[in-house]
Amino acid sequence: MNKQSKSAFVLMLLCIITFFSSCLKKDLPAYPLWDGTNIDNVVLEYRFNGALNYGGSPVVEYKRLAVVKTVVDETSTINLDVTVPAVSGNFTAEERGKVNQNSLIMYFDLSTASSVVPVPGTPKPGELTNLMIPQQYEVTAANGTKRVWTINVTSFIK
Repeated sequence: MNKQSKSAFVLMLLCIITFFSSCLKKDLPAYPLWDGTNIDNVVLEYRFNGALNYGGSPVVEYKRLAVVKTVVDETSTINLDVTVPAVSGNFTAEERGKVNQNSLIMYFDLSTASSVVPVPGTPKPGELTNLMIPQQYEVTAANGTKRVWTINVTSFIK
């Protein structure tokens, strides 16, 4: 082995030893897993083909709708008052006229370290959603606690 090969071998060996050694101290306290199962924020968007093109295809744009959320904790229900924003930029009067409750994208913020799955018959967050009917999502906390939330649109102002 030449000097350069030996140096590379020693450097690789040091990297492996460092990689597989632990910097953690033993006997660290075990903290409880998060138990939050809330939907903290609901976001609604209307998506449309914008005026710009990229590679011959229109660029998708979005307009966020104003949402006022009311939580009924006892029934795990979230009621939404939704307002379609005014015309601005590429969100023209014609495009605003196309906005309706059955062609919106919904997503939300959850409790720390939780996950969400749609109840069968409900679309995944980020997919087209028909908000003319209640939507249900099951939120699972890090500790395994589950809660099913029902999301309703109680008013839709255009």
